[in-house]
Amino acid sequence: MAKKSRMDWAEIRNRQTKAIEQAAEVLATLGINSAPIKPLAIAASEKPLLAAIGGDFRDRFDGQLEYHRSKNRFLLFFNTKYDRAPNGEHHPRTRFSIAHELGHYFIDRHRTYLLRTGKSHPSKGEFLSDRTIETEADAFAAGLLMPSRLLGPLVNDGEMSFADIERWATDFKTSITSTARRSVELSDFPCALVRVREGRVAFSFFSPAMIEGGCYPRPRGSGLPSEAQTKWQSFAAGCLLDTSGQAFGQDWCQTFDNDKAARAPVSEHYFGVPATQTLLVLLTIPEDELFSEDDDD
Repeated sequence: MAKKSRMDWAEIRNRQTKAIEQAAEVLATLGINSAPIKPLAIAASEKPLLAAIGGDFRDRFDGQLEYHRSKNRFLLFFNTKYDRAPNGEHHPRTRFSIAHELGHYFIDRHRTYLLRTGKSHPSKGEFLSDRTIETEADAFAAGLLMPSRLLGPLVNDGEMSFADIERWATDFKTSITSTARRSVELSDFPCALVRVREGRVAFSFFSPAMIEGGCYPRPRGSGLPSEAQTKWQSFAAGCLLDTSGQAFGQDWCQTFDNDKAARAPVSEHYFGVPATQTLLVLLTIPEDELFSEDDDD
């Protein structure tokens, strides 16, 4: 994948922000003020225009939204293959898939496209696509399940760790991956989340402060810094014992000739997700390493 420019990242961020704002509007309209959010209840509020249908669709898709013109109705299909809880609750991945398809339903441009063409497409996973339409729906889902007014104060109450992220994931009934990504998004401090699969960057998500400080994500498929590659190999072998590390901004980021950002010290925090063969890396940089006192003037 070609490298994105600073203007590209600004446009992507703008569209994702609008999707999150749309999710907040939906919650406000329905008067939903507490977690965990129930995406199926939101879908039910749109009857008879929208109907949600769950089933074990194996590996065909995690979710799919269709528009049937003859009945003037949207059908939201979601895959229940991940649901194994004895109490009948949906798996966090299932909940995210439902919320993602609600994004396609509520985001005006997505909905207009379906109304005009009737075409649908299958969606898979959390934050796995580079397609703008899919990343917008992912942003909507994250904003719907983890509203800023509920999660934001927790994220910015102190230094963030994976122990915190695990606790928030339990409270919001979301996956570690989506909770970590959303926490970085809501952080007021320079931080980032990198998802590593097969020894390469699967996706990167940087906080607004990280971008403002001159650090931008590397493209999907990028290689890892040498120490991180060693961590990946340990994780892949089932023996990740050392979950912390140190690097520089230039090791993880595109800094576009910003020497201050390139030399900034980065703290690495690792968390393995064996079920998806994923290694999550939380990156943090002290504010004073990216911003001078003059920046506050």
